[in-house]
Amino acid sequence: MSKKRKKRNKRHSDSSQYARKQMRGSEVQREQKSRTPCVQRPEEAQPEGTEEAVSEGKARAAVKERPAVLMDRDTQCEKEQVEVPPSIPEAPFSTEEATPSSQVENGEAEPLPEPLHVSEEEQPKEEAIPYEATQLLKEAEEQPKEGEAIPEVMEQAEEQPEPLYVSEEKEEQPKEEEPESSGEEEKKEVALPETVQTREGKVQDAAAVPAVAVVDEQAEMPETKPEEAELVPGPKAPIVQRKLPLSRRLSIGVRLALVFCLLAPLCAGVIYGVNAWVTYTSLRTHAENGVQHLLNMKTLLAGSGSTDGQSMIRKSPSSMLDASTLKDAKEEVLAAKAEFEALKGLLNDSAVIHHISQWLPQFEPQITSAKAASQIGIELTDIAQIALDAGIQLAPRFRGPLLANEQKPLVTSTDLQLLQQTLQQVMPRLDKIEQQARLLSLDALPLDTAQRNQLQQYVLLLPQVRETLGLLENMMGVAGWLLGVDTPRTFLVQTMDRGELRATGGFTGQFGELKINGGRVAPFSLTNVALIEYAPGSPNSEQDAPKEYRSWWPFANWGLRDANLSADFPASAKIIMQAYKDELKKNVDGVIMFTPFLIEHMLQVIGPLSIPKYNETVTAENLEDRLHYYQLDNAGILKIKTIEHIENNEEARKVFTSLVAQALMARIRNASFDELLVLGVMGLQNLKTKDLQIYFANEQAQQLLSRYGYAAEIDRSTDHDAFYLVQTNVSASKASQYVRTLMKDTVTLDAQGGATHMLQIRLAYNQLGSVYGLDTYRDYIRLYVPPDAKFLWGNGFDTGEPLCGGTLGHCPAQGIYPGQELICPTDQYEAGASAPMIGDPYYRQWHPLNKIGPPNNFKSDIAGRAMFGGYLVVPKNCTMLATIAWYVPPQKGQQAGVYDLLVQRQAGTFPELDLTLQKAESGCATMPRDGLYYNGVMTQDMLFKLDEGQHENAASCPEKPAVAV
Repeated sequence: MSKKRKKRNKRHSDSSQYARKQMRGSEVQREQKSRTPCVQRPEEAQPEGTEEAVSEGKARAAVKERPAVLMDRDTQCEKEQVEVPPSIPEAPFSTEEATPSSQVENGEAEPLPEPLHVSEEEQPKEEAIPYEATQLLKEAEEQPKEGEAIPEVMEQAEEQPEPLYVSEEKEEQPKEEEPESSGEEEKKEVALPETVQTREGKVQDAAAVPAVAVVDEQAEMPETKPEEAELVPGPKAPIVQRKLPLSRRLSIGVRLALVFCLLAPLCAGVIYGVNAWVTYTSLRTHAENGVQHLLNMKTLLAGSGSTDGQSMIRKSPSSMLDASTLKDAKEEVLAAKAEFEALKGLLNDSAVIHHISQWLPQFEPQITSAKAASQIGIELTDIAQIALDAGIQLAPRFRGPLLANEQKPLVTSTDLQLLQQTLQQVMPRLDKIEQQARLLSLDALPLDTAQRNQLQQYVLLLPQVRETLGLLENMMGVAGWLLGVDTPRTFLVQTMDRGELRATGGFTGQFGELKINGGRVAPFSLTNVALIEYAPGSPNSEQDAPKEYRSWWPFANWGLRDANLSADFPASAKIIMQAYKDELKKNVDGVIMFTPFLIEHMLQVIGPLSIPKYNETVTAENLEDRLHYYQLDNAGILKIKTIEHIENNEEARKVFTSLVAQALMARIRNASFDELLVLGVMGLQNLKTKDLQIYFANEQAQQLLSRYGYAAEIDRSTDHDAFYLVQTNVSASKASQYVRTLMKDTVTLDAQGGATHMLQIRLAYNQLGSVYGLDTYRDYIRLYVPPDAKFLWGNGFDTGEPLCGGTLGHCPAQGIYPGQELICPTDQYEAGASAPMIGDPYYRQWHPLNKIGPPNNFKSDIAGRAMFGGYLVVPKNCTMLATIAWYVPPQKGQQAGVYDLLVQRQAGTFPELDLTLQKAESGCATMPRDGLYYNGVMTQDMLFKLDEGQHENAASCPEKPAVAV
């Protein structure tokens, strides 16, 4: 090994000692400065007596590179400008630091002197070694031995400040000069790293860090007095490049990876959550805005308005005919459509919604419901826009009284085409709404209870709206015919008096002609039919009833007033139209009949009618009473004769009724659009209850009525069991209003699905007022059943064989029939007088009470129905019981295990039905969950359904409530 290499090894081995001393000196100096008041440090001077001293500029540069702690203290002292003599002399700088290595190697400069040493006795006891010094010691120990490679040192060591160390000697030790180095020896230089890492892990610029870090915590510094220490120059400590151990570097990498793994999902989750919240907010905003625009449209058309800025009143439906209102409503509809389309697009295109649907299936119902709701909103706005466009075109035509007789038509063929096109566009969209409604889950939408209930009601109304619009669409083909668009139409109108019950609902004593031209209604009046049929030479004189009814119709001179013989209204209407043609020589396009209940319902809408001449106000409550008073009461008839100056009683009887009809039609012709809408809806309801019955000669129009159950037909279906009880008052009185009809039907089902009926018909006649005729009530009963029904037995019907009373003497006071079928007050079993009947042997005499038995007429007047018929005779204030039993085999279209029974109601009556269905083997009624037992008043046709899968055999028969008599 060369001398140069050995010398460098020796110098490097001494660096650890210099590092300890430098560390101690720095700690002592820092402790001294912390205890000494801040003073102005004297100018750093170039040490004298040293030939190898560096230039003054380099010495000052070395001073500026002192540790940061000492520099901060010096800077503070310079700011305070306090001058005190220096307590510690400044140590001279090392000539090795100031002399370039190239000069040493070339012999141009003398070698550095040997460093001064402090004796071990004078050294302070070591308490704690700073971390930087420990590292330097460790690296010094790891230096290669002789023959090994020398560790790299920094190339530009001359630019670093001279390291200092603390000497405990009170007096300055003489310097030992190193022998002059030969020119052959050269100093090993290494590149200085650009950055170094401190103990705390901070990365700093290497130029700002001293060659040896000597600053440590103040609490770890040994306590040394200032006068016992002085700074002395020492040999230059080599600067080594510190490398972190592999384990530590791996640990830091793992920690960074863990941090990234933790923070990356968190950041992504936050970003995704923000995006989801923005998407949800946008969805909710679009939905709320769209609904609000629809509500605004509703308010404009039929919502609430303000008249004085404070009070709120409900707008009438006629507000829909205002052009400006329709335009404002259309703007709201277009705005609502834009919101719903934006909502749909966001649901279909949003990545958030797609990811939620893919990775969070529990939210799929909410997403599906939201998509269905958006599509429903779009379809609703389309329907509203189509309807508003049509309304804007038609609105000018519907101003003022709609039915007034004017020259200008209310409806034209062009208008009908527009309405038909509108309905054709609306119906497919309504079908789409129904389809989307099946995908809609109201619980999955962000709605409160009130909104959810309101929306549920709208959803339930969809089938009804669909049915109504379907009816209107089908009627467009015949609307022109009905409204007289091309040709004026004439319909025969007849009133029915339910006090004198007939098959269609009442006696038809008055008639009139309703003429319609272009949607306008001509003035209307009623005529007393008796003035035509009772006049001399009347065409109905000595005329018999149609052959289907001659077997039981008792009166001669059959004509228009008695033409409603069939409970099947289309059949009666055809008979009426033919009779009208025969008697008045006119053809009509249809027949319209109604009971007093229809007039009562109309008066509830349009209000009472005033008849000033008679000082009468007719209301829904007193209608029947006022009509009967002026028709049948002698005092009322006399009043008419006095006011009208009429001598004929028959002519006077119907004058007041005609005045009421004229006032009613005048009121309807001048009714507002709002009132006509209500009357139209009410008319549909009365068609169901048969208080309004219509027949059209146009086959297409009549089929529409039949399809939707408005034709008042007798049911002829073969897929269920049915019966229809029809009553006809042939007493020549108005006694029907005081007769209660009670039906108790017990149906026993066999294993094959057949049904055995035992029907009890009880007529309770309690005469509470004048009947304007004979006291005894005679009622012809017809029971219509399926065509394959088999009659079993019956009782209670008049056989025509006299029993007692009349010319035969008085009947027993306590009863005349063994089964107590007739129950009367004591000693009132008398038949009394009767209206003149064809072939009556007791003409103009008191009639006896006859024997009773089964019905005697089995010839049906209705095709496709079997019939059991006969008379029931009920004296005043008595009750008569008739019984009919029959068997109905399983119907062809009847579903296996299911039994359906349709019970039809006759117009003008309110029968009380007590129905029980039971299985043959049980011996009593088996109670299913619904429809097996019913007891109530019928107001329309009723269908009862019994499914054997719903039965549970009852241990005992349930107790039935008794039927009041």
